[in-house]
Order: sequence, then structure tokens, then C-alpha cells
Amino acid sequence: MEYEQSDYYLLLGSSIFINITLIAITIFLWKVIWLQYPIFIEEFQIKSLSDAYNIIQTANINLIISQCGFDGLTLLLFEQKLFVGLSYYTIFYYLIMGICKISWNYLNDYQKLFVQLNILPNQDFIISSMLLLVIFAILIQLRKELQIIYIQMFTTDQFTNYTIRTLHIRGMDYDDYDGVMMMLEILKYLNDVGDLGTIMGISIIPEYSKLLELEKNRSLFKYQLGILELQKPLFYPLPNLSLIEEQVDQQLQKPFKLSGHCFICVDRLQTQLKLCNQNALTQYQIQLAPDLYDINWVNFTIESNQIRIWRTIILNLLIMTLLIFVTSPQALYQYLSKFPGLEFLSFKWTILIPEPFGRIIKNNIPPIILISINQIILYLLDVITQAEKHERWSQYHISFFHKMFFYLILNVLVIPAFLLQSSETLFNITYNGFNIQLQKAFDNQTNYGLYYITFLFYSGTGAFLVELIRPSELYFNYLSSYMAYYMRLYENDAQHYQKTNEFCVQYGYISAQMLLNLTIICIFNTTSPFILIAGLWFFGFRYIGDFFMLMVSKQEMVSNVALLWDSGWLSKLLVATSNQII
Repeated sequence: MEYEQSDYYLLLGSSIFINITLIAITIFLWKVIWLQYPIFIEEFQIKSLSDAYNIIQTANINLIISQCGFDGLTLLLFEQKLFVGLSYYTIFYYLIMGICKISWNYLNDYQKLFVQLNILPNQDFIISSMLLLVIFAILIQLRKELQIIYIQMFTTDQFTNYTIRTLHIRGMDYDDYDGVMMMLEILKYLNDVGDLGTIMGISIIPEYSKLLELEKNRSLFKYQLGILELQKPLFYPLPNLSLIEEQVDQQLQKPFKLSGHCFICVDRLQTQLKLCNQNALTQYQIQLAPDLYDINWVNFTIESNQIRIWRTIILNLLIMTLLIFVTSPQALYQYLSKFPGLEFLSFKWTILIPEPFGRIIKNNIPPIILISINQIILYLLDVITQAEKHERWSQYHISFFHKMFFYLILNVLVIPAFLLQSSETLFNITYNGFNIQLQKAFDNQTNYGLYYITFLFYSGTGAFLVELIRPSELYFNYLSSYMAYYMRLYENDAQHYQKTNEFCVQYGYISAQMLLNLTIICIFNTTSPFILIAGLWFFGFRYIGDFFMLMVSKQEMVSNVALLWDSGWLSKLLVATSNQII
């Protein structure tokens, strides 16, 4: 759909007004729901909106690291630098465009012809290349700063302990209860390669996954009962502690089994490096031990590599089926609008509403519905990722990041924009011989610029709302802010083996969403300059929401920082925007 210039600015202005209203409502709800309870961040206490503003202004690297760990620092620094970099680029872009428009009136015919033949055909390439250079420069600078901070963090007493020389080994023989057989094989290998190192200690992990899950629930139920004695929220059920106790007793009576996992500590750093890079001990998978807060102890179970591989294959086939037969939220939305009783979702009734309100409703409500449908499919992807049973939280986040990025790029960008806004599934498009006219789609990108501007505005507002109001925590606590507040305190103080997925920061989702929106900005900034303003809106409110979410959740996991670099951020962004620079 093409818009007249007056309609374009009317619809854009209405989207901005609606998002500003939603931001105001979110701040009001945050104040009513959460600021009634004391929120402590180190020596600071947030009791009002002015306190919240002051903590953002005064927060430094040490405060962020102590409150939400190195990964939280990585995320916040990336969002902050990206917002600042895009701000400078936006100012520079509009300044140059203004100068060019003013200068055009002073050029003679020969100069205008030269510009039309040599500069305008390469305009998209120049603009996209400049933006990509800004983003790559931000990523490279951030990586250098994080490397310096990381080295400074671990050049203290932590390097003198055994952490750096501890290895995680998977594949122990289930009959090797004391680990002697495995240690003899490792020492024989070290002797064969002329390494003088030795094993200082070993910690063998039993098959206690079910028992750990029950212990987490028992500890949680005891805490809940103590809180409920002080105040009993409406509709909040009493936890059945006696049932958990019975199940714990049943697990303790079962015979002792090994999980096949263990940790060993060697006496030399050279020995640790040699064992991590060896190819001789093929029966064992040896790698550097993760941080305690990065281990998902429940998934340390008895299973062979074949089971692990087949489970991963089956789950990924399930994901492909989901993408092919369900795929686009637009397609699901179209199907729902054809169901009896849901015809109003087509929004044909808006023609009966006086102008311009009918067009405003039709332009703003469908993106909100699509984003809501999208969240349902994303939840299914999260469930599938959890079913893969990753032993490290960082592996879970990286796996979720890959799935999320592929899904979001396919269903938010490729299907609607490059396939000419088809509302069919990918399966139907392929089966029916849909004519994919990519060049025509690229030429008509301007027609869809307003859709993605609206999408970025609502994405930023939605992120701000979700991170501040924390609806998932309210949902798991039966809409009781009282219980949600104390459950968050419990989760923050819980031991590393008691961490649950529901209370973990979704680094994979946040990173995939940021990369998707960066791709949208890079593709459409040449045809829809307002996309830069929408991008600033998204990253600005994403930063504020993530800041308070991380400060309150007090995450202590590490090693997820590899998500931003080892998962191919630069390559994914370059491939996704290749049509603009080829």
C-alpha cells in the first residue's frame, strides 16, 4: 500500500502518540505495582521515579558488574554504545541530506547531470556502507573494552585459585565410581606427550538431576509457606510440601548412579591447555570448566552422545516443521481473521469510522496483534530449546539465539518484505509456485517502510513494558505483586544449582531482537529516513528496560558474553544486509 505524504505523516504521528501514551502507562503501572516495595541496588534505594532517573545517571561499570555480572555489563554497554552511535549517525545523516538538498538548487545543469549519473545510482550503497561501518566500529570498540575489563576482573586473587585449571569431563564410565580408571588414562596420555602435569583433585557428579529438581521445589515451597504466613494473596494456592518430601525420600532410596560427568583440577596451566586441545582421549569430552552460575545442574544426566544427537536432530526437525507450516505471524493472523466470530480482525469495519481515525486504527492495531502472535511462536521455540537439555546456561542462550534470529529474519523481514507481503506460509508459497520477484520487492521497499517504522516503535515500547512490569513473574505468581517481589528476592539469593529458566535473563532473545532491528535499520534507512528515529526509540527504551530488569534480577551468570561474538554477530548482520551493499 502506498501512502500520500499527508497520510504518511498522519499515520506516523499517530503511532508515535500511541507509543508515548503506552510508555506513560507503563511508568505509572511500574510505580503502582513495584515501587510500593523497597528496591535496593547496592547503597541506592529506588522509592520514586526521580530515584530511578538518578540511578541511571550515576551507574558505573563496577556497580553494574556487582549487581548483574559481566554478561549484564556486556548487554548494557552494547545497547548504550549502539544508541549513542546511531544518534551521531542520525544527526550526521540528516545534516548531510539537508546540505545536499540546499546545494542542489545552486548546481548548474552539468553538475546535476554528473550527480545523477555517478552519485545517485550509488546512494544506497554509500549510505548502507556508512551505517554498517558505524555498527562494526561500535562492535569492535566494545569488544576491546570488554577484553580489558575482563582481564582486570580476573587479574586479582581469582587467578591464584584453582578455577582456571579446572576441567569439565563428560563420558566417564558409569562403573568408575572413584574416577581412578579415567585418571590413569589421562596421566598415561600426559606421560606419552611429555607433560609433567598431574591431577590435583577430582569431583565426580552423581545422577541427581531428579533429586536436584525436587530439592529446588522443596526449598522453594518452604520459602513460599513462610511468606504466605505473613500475607495470603487472593487465589494463591498453598504448595504441597508433603508430596515433595515423599518424592525426595523415594529418590534417596534408589541405588547410587553416576551421571558420567566429573571435574578435575590439574596443577599446571599448560596441562589444562593440552588436555583441552587433545585428540587422543576420544572417549572423553574435555573442556574448560564453566563458572558455577553457568551450569544447569539438572541437565547433568545419564545419557549417551547418540541420544543427545538424535534429540537435537528431532527437535530441529520440529522447528523446521513449525517454520514451514506455521511460519509467518502474518499467515496465522490471516487464518484467524477468516474464522467465524473473528472476522473483525480483518479491520474492514474501520471504513465505517470517520477519517482519519479509521486509518489510524487499521495502521496501529494489527502490528500489536502480530507482535502478540509472534510471542506465542517464540514461546514454542523456547520450549523446544529447553527440551534440548543444555548443560550450560550459555549453551541454552546461544542455541536460542540462533533459532530466534533465523525465525525473526524469516517471518518479520523476508516473508512480508521480500515476498511482496504475502500472507501465505512458506509451504504454500513453494507448493503453489509463488513467483518470488526479489528485484521488484527491493524496488518497492519504500511502500513497506512505514510498517517497519511502526514495528520498531512498538518493539521498543513492548520491551520497555515487559522489562519494567515483568508480566511473566506476575503470571507465575498468580498476579500477586507481593509474592512476585519476594520470589525475586528468593531467586536472587538462591544457590547456583537452584537457578530456574523462568527467572533467567533471556540473552538469546534480546540479542536476536537487536540484530533483527539493526538489519531492518540497515535495509530501510536509504528509503525511509524515519527508520533511524524509530531505531533510536527502540534501543533507547530497550536499554532503560534492560537496565532495571538486570539491576533487579541480579544475574550472576558469566560466559554468555560469547553469545555476542562467537555466534557470528558480524557475519549474520553482513549477510542479512547484503542486498543493500551488493
